[in-house]
Amino acid sequence: MNLSKISVRYAKALFQLAEEKGLLDEISADLKLLMNASQSILEFQDFLLNPILPLSEKKAILHKIFSAKLHPLTFDFIDLLIKNNRLSFIESIARQYNERYKDLKGIIEVSLTTAIPVDIAVQEAIFKQIGLKASQKIDLEENINPDIIGGFILKIEDHQIDASVKTKLNKIKKELVKNTIVVK
Repeated sequence: MNLSKISVRYAKALFQLAEEKGLLDEISADLKLLMNASQSILEFQDFLLNPILPLSEKKAILHKIFSAKLHPLTFDFIDLLIKNNRLSFIESIARQYNERYKDLKGIIEVSLTTAIPVDIAVQEAIFKQIGLKASQKIDLEENINPDIIGGFILKIEDHQIDASVKTKLNKIKKELVKNTIVVK
């Protein structure tokens, strides 16, 4: 079976159950926590993918780590993944679930990269200039990257606006190099 189909099917089933029980927000938060742990903690990812560790031990460890943090429905879902030997798909299932969640709630995923931290007024000015309304629900990920020198790089779902000083300087450099070569 196609790996993406597995993730989509599990995510869809969990989403429908969470929607029926009125737990969409709680389950979304739980899955974000699990996905962040999987992405940022190498040992956790190794633990999830470890084929040697018995499933019962994985279950016990997950329950011990997350007992106070996750909703019981999320634990039931994790137990199902363990039972069906699908725990390695948790990150892609979480991603699929949260895509459905954002579609339903009308949330726009935005990533803003700046050279220095900016306050909310500057963020709102940037959003207004590109046509995002303050009333829209925005899931903002802020990144600081001094290498861009100034300006910003804004990613809105699949689109990117690069208004960084570094990019502008690189364009000028390419033009100068191109014109220098032509003159010789």
